[in-house]
Amino acid sequence: MKELQEKEQVLMAYYAQYYKGATFEEVKQLDASLSEGISEERYAEAMEELKAEGLVRGLEAVEQQEQEGVDTPMATNEGMLYINNVLNLQSDAVEDHQLDYLQKNLETSHLELTLAPVKTYIESVVKEQAEEKPNDNAP
Repeated sequence: MKELQEKEQVLMAYYAQYYKGATFEEVKQLDASLSEGISEERYAEAMEELKAEGLVRGLEAVEQQEQEGVDTPMATNEGMLYINNVLNLQSDAVEDHQLDYLQKNLETSHLELTLAPVKTYIESVVKEQAEEKPNDNAP
């Protein structure tokens, strides 16, 4: 199995959160959960790399947008496209099924999520979506 870099795994958690349709409070919760679960230092390092590459906004920018009344995800458009590339996902796939595509591609791509908080979060989001839309025709 090929191991994803820590920053890619963090980005993938925010990718899943985007398709979940998270509120600002949920963005803050995930930020705190990942920081605590991975270690503040490792998480901060991954986030700095992702911000430098323009793949995430950072909590400060998301919070500022929230104060201006704009819902803003942590991942940028470039970050979303980055994950689509890593997993060979079609960026024009039906948005309602993007989490299904994410799960299936993680299962078949032989990419390993080594950060337990990321893996747990993605699994919970996928499960939550499946429970909300159990009769939708998943891809």
